[in-house]
Amino acid sequence: MQVRYQLRHSPLLVPGGTRRYYAKTSPLGKSASHPARDHRQPGLGLFPWVEWLDMVSRRFRTTTHPTAPAKIGTPVTAADMEALLAQPGPITLTTVGVDWVSNLSGLLNLKHPVAVAAGLKNRKEPIKVYLYLVRHPERGLFLVDTGVSERFAREPASVGVGWALRAAANVAAMRPEPSTAQVLSTAAEPLQGVFLTHLHFDHISGLPDIPVNVPLYTGPGEAGTSVTLNLLAQGTTNRLLRGRPPLQELQIPSNPEGALDGVLDVFDDGSFFAILNPGHTAGHLAFVIRSTYGPILLTGDTSHLRWGWDNEVEPGSFLSNRDKARRSLLALKALAGRHPNMQVRLGHQP
Repeated sequence: MQVRYQLRHSPLLVPGGTRRYYAKTSPLGKSASHPARDHRQPGLGLFPWVEWLDMVSRRFRTTTHPTAPAKIGTPVTAADMEALLAQPGPITLTTVGVDWVSNLSGLLNLKHPVAVAAGLKNRKEPIKVYLYLVRHPERGLFLVDTGVSERFAREPASVGVGWALRAAANVAAMRPEPSTAQVLSTAAEPLQGVFLTHLHFDHISGLPDIPVNVPLYTGPGEAGTSVTLNLLAQGTTNRLLRGRPPLQELQIPSNPEGALDGVLDVFDDGSFFAILNPGHTAGHLAFVIRSTYGPILLTGDTSHLRWGWDNEVEPGSFLSNRDKARRSLLALKALAGRHPNMQVRLGHQP
């Protein structure tokens, strides 16, 4: 007897408790009880692998917090920016760092020929977690990155840091002295915004101390960066962003053939520039500041360590795309080389 088949749906419970559906065959005329289709994503029920991949990609993203295009800044060329760097600017910058310890293998590519030749091996490396206070005479007070909140370091579960991330990232080794709240308490003016080099947890670990209505600015596509490590960190990132407005994505057109991937004149006065610097994450940013005492480059995690910067060795396992990370590092090195008076502030060491 020839048996004809039709598609029916059966439930599959995926991580997080969401009920999805896969298709199975059964002879026509046979009854089969099954739940109604999940209509939140119409049309995907017959293609379970599409729905499954969508679910997995969401799980791997840095955050599922909403984003919106930022309405500040004007794209400029690297040459436009560099033409101004011989002149002092109006911004004052204050650097605050707190102690932490992390694995050298994550901070530095130990397989790089230069690192191998130097005999470097994995070890616990003393580092810093930074925040930078940017004071503009007309725009007011901003931060670059967020430092560390007392609650994040001392009571991590209370701000959503899961046990797996606490263990893997050695959160207990963070020393919030001073905490972000203490730093902000000494400021004589309200905080106008926070520019994030990227969304890794050690760059947003001060958010519990920052008012929820303060705008947060990121690079384009940063929230959607998809790497396996996000399985440990996404829940923490979402919790730290909960209740806040959408992340403001700076609109920086990519120019991978240029001296720099993309440059934004953030305040439209040539004083503060965001540089698209992908590799560590997809939307990673570096910043160039025309301060009252000369130009300053904030590399973010394009370079974590002084040894890596001096020897042109990119980060280790803590990145999303090694080729882009190395290109971004070399681009920033070349920028600093063209401006010998430029101070360079690295991601996690002086």
